[in-house]
Amino acid sequence: MIISPPILKTSQGNTSDEQWLASLMPFSSRGGFPIASRMAWHGGQHIEHTDTGPHGEPVRAIADGVVVYKRAPSPDADKKPLAYQGATDNGCVVIKHNTEIGEGPDGQIEYYSIYMHLKQVFVKNKQPVNRKDSLGSVGSCNGKNAMHLEIICDDANLKKIVGRSTGKLDISKDGRDNIVYGDMHFYLPPGTPFFAAIASPQASTGNGAAAHTSAAPLFVTMCFERGKCLLSTRQEDPQHEGLFIEIGAALANSDDKYEYNIYSKATTLGDAFHVAPSSAYELLRFGRVINTENETRIEEGVVPHWHKVNYPGGQGWVNLNATGVKKFSDADFPHWLGWTLINDDSTPDSQCNSPTIEKWITGSSGKEISKETLSAALSDAKLQSRLSRTICKFPTEWEKGQIDTQYGWLKKKSDVLEDPMTDESYAEFKAHVEALSFWEEARIEINNTHWHFHPKLFLLQFRKNGWLSKEELRKIYPNQLYNKQETPDPESLREKYRICINRVVAKYLIDQSKTRMTHFYGQGAVESFYLARMQEASVTPSRNPSHPSVTPETNGFYNNTDDAWYVKYNNNKNLSNGPAPDGVKYRGRGMKQLTGRLNHNGYWIYRGWREVSLKIAQTWQILTFEQIPDIADPQRISIIPFNCIDAGGFYWERGARRAGYKSMNKIINQNDVSQRAITSVSFALNGGNMGLDERIKHTTRISRELLDETNK
Repeated sequence: MIISPPILKTSQGNTSDEQWLASLMPFSSRGGFPIASRMAWHGGQHIEHTDTGPHGEPVRAIADGVVVYKRAPSPDADKKPLAYQGATDNGCVVIKHNTEIGEGPDGQIEYYSIYMHLKQVFVKNKQPVNRKDSLGSVGSCNGKNAMHLEIICDDANLKKIVGRSTGKLDISKDGRDNIVYGDMHFYLPPGTPFFAAIASPQASTGNGAAAHTSAAPLFVTMCFERGKCLLSTRQEDPQHEGLFIEIGAALANSDDKYEYNIYSKATTLGDAFHVAPSSAYELLRFGRVINTENETRIEEGVVPHWHKVNYPGGQGWVNLNATGVKKFSDADFPHWLGWTLINDDSTPDSQCNSPTIEKWITGSSGKEISKETLSAALSDAKLQSRLSRTICKFPTEWEKGQIDTQYGWLKKKSDVLEDPMTDESYAEFKAHVEALSFWEEARIEINNTHWHFHPKLFLLQFRKNGWLSKEELRKIYPNQLYNKQETPDPESLREKYRICINRVVAKYLIDQSKTRMTHFYGQGAVESFYLARMQEASVTPSRNPSHPSVTPETNGFYNNTDDAWYVKYNNNKNLSNGPAPDGVKYRGRGMKQLTGRLNHNGYWIYRGWREVSLKIAQTWQILTFEQIPDIADPQRISIIPFNCIDAGGFYWERGARRAGYKSMNKIINQNDVSQRAITSVSFALNGGNMGLDERIKHTTRISRELLDETNK
């Protein structure tokens, strides 16, 4: 899923998503979510902005989709009924989005984005739009330059998006494994031991007796951030049911390059417990093995996963893979992060009568909500933060035929409405709402009572997701780049590898930033010819597609030692190759063209297909070919789709021998896709600059699909 804010007036640079979105979509007490003044439901967020001056910027589509409704703005924004409390534009666009956030049917989601108060509209009904396309320009709302953004979905898609449709997250079992992204989270049940020290990350238990044993449920979050691994702990606030507070400040692992060293840590852990390092890698990355179709499962309590975390009153080492610990990701919308499903207002009007939200506003006072308490709540940063993580079900505010049902309460005095409307003032207000309404005309294919997300939080959540849909991958490797003689059906080719490539991008933390993804796919475009070539051929495949070096190795590896192309690899010390047939036998394979006896054996050990002691494995980089065992079936990399892609991820993480075995993630800076940056990645990946011009061209092209820069 690729998503971006509707206003892109400033570049993100090196700031975090949270900081950047806060600057582009600041909080407004008048147009906040999910309630506004008078305790009325408000389904979206007002974003103040002007498209004039040096930072003029249009309203843009937040994601790919289709325009299902557009309304040109009235020329009478400064006249009543639109100018009810100041000039108000009624230009409107509604986009239907179909995308994917993970594997299988549950990963295929549909939602709508609504853009209101536009003074210009540039699109047409039924028009397909791409993310970042200009939709219109920001108009006015109640006399201020502002637009309204709303994100909604129906019941079926809520369950896909959140993983549940009611209540809290089920902590009796692990979270979803087909939809995983963002930070990892761990439920520690009461009775979990914490130790003052551990002998090593491979220790089966802590040193001595436990320094602390938890008496209440604790929740640990593991976050990878620019090399660091940060651990934070939360517990439920005993004074406020359902509110979780952080215990102390987040702790950083003592290895400040932890993220870039997971491969070496996994190798050591795998060696100690005789499990495949690739499985140990998933344990350290996700807290569990999620790809059990291709990786060896590691049961809880078998292999340790130690981290130092906070607990009430201190700090200690805890095994996050101990028996009873349950694992989740941001994809599960954990309730201890504040995510709350609100569906307890059974009234048909637009006044918020949710007992849950009312309790949050009044606290433990037991008092009724008053105008004063509501005003204070709308200005309280902590409460607004809590409200922003609600996902609320209530009727749309844009249905003309339901205005009296929705707003009749405005004519009645209440604790939050000391001065109710007269019939005359209500008629004026009703005319204003009618001028903005569009629901019946738009005929959106969901019920008028539906789920609403805070737009900024929705964007922040799903910018952590790097899973590419069929259409998104097509844009990265478009049909026109393929040679039809070699690849007559590009879509089938991409689909053959798409799930695998999404899994690998998540596994190796490439999805932590769209910049990493840009470099990964840009390099892969050259190395694998857009996934079409998973083995190094001695001829140009498009000119000679039936050559034996081109055809799949399903019946055994290509072993023609007379093929002159591979002679250069024989007796190649950099690859630890010996004489023929090593050159042809260990030719390049997989998405990143893993080449040579050394690299093939490294991957075999990593996947657990060959168990070799860590001491020997670590010295292979200086051993000769006689000391590195032969492989009977090197074609295992080229003929199994997951292996093709994962071998590329392995090499991406481990790096090239001649470049000092550097993780590509370590050398990539956020939003840097300059020629210098692409050259640096190319050298680290290949130990040289082969095909550099093509790597620059494709990485630059792909950056326009994945990053947020625009052509203005």
